[in-house]
Amino acid sequence: MLILGSASKARRNLLKQVDIKHKVIVSDVNEDQFSGSDVGELVQSLAVAKAKAVLSKISNKTQNSIFDCKEIAILCCDSLFEFDGQIYGKPKTEKVAMDRLSKMSSKSGYIHTGHCLIMRPNVSTSSPKYSGMIVNVITTKINFAKLADLEIEKYVKTNEPICCAGGFAIDGKGATLIESIEGCYSNVIGLSLPWLRDSCFKVGFEL
Repeated sequence: MLILGSASKARRNLLKQVDIKHKVIVSDVNEDQFSGSDVGELVQSLAVAKAKAVLSKISNKTQNSIFDCKEIAILCCDSLFEFDGQIYGKPKTEKVAMDRLSKMSSKSGYIHTGHCLIMRPNVSTSSPKYSGMIVNVITTKINFAKLADLEIEKYVKTNEPICCAGGFAIDGKGATLIESIEGCYSNVIGLSLPWLRDSCFKVGFEL
């Protein structure tokens, strides 16, 4: 069984779209406790911390419904947007979202998503040990279109960008703000499906 350690609806929808069966167990990691100037190291550290937190929950038998599984894989991710050397998480307010999008007009930025996949056999035991961990940071370049002030204001009023890394959602109304991307599309949404497929294939885990 694949366990997704994320409350992200976008990540859940990605797995559903490609018919990957999974169970959600939210990690409850406090992201605000993590900081750093290297965005790649930051998203990787967050993804690993989330995966280990989910593993701990399972090991403590707080999630009893999965104990009939012979093997599980825990998948956790974290995404941050980098623009002009600054790290952008979720804007959280309309003003911040509008200011960011105004700066991004006709320019480019990068979505960095840290991925962590933990393999755990014999889940019926209380041992917190795992048989392997695969980590990686996938980066996708985002090229924004020239954005008019009214266009930005209208988009922000939809409330969509408030809870998205960087302040835009490529799988929603924000798609019209983007001219092109260079790299993995699903990575921009929050999870690189090609990376997940390749990683599971390498360790013999069937999705």
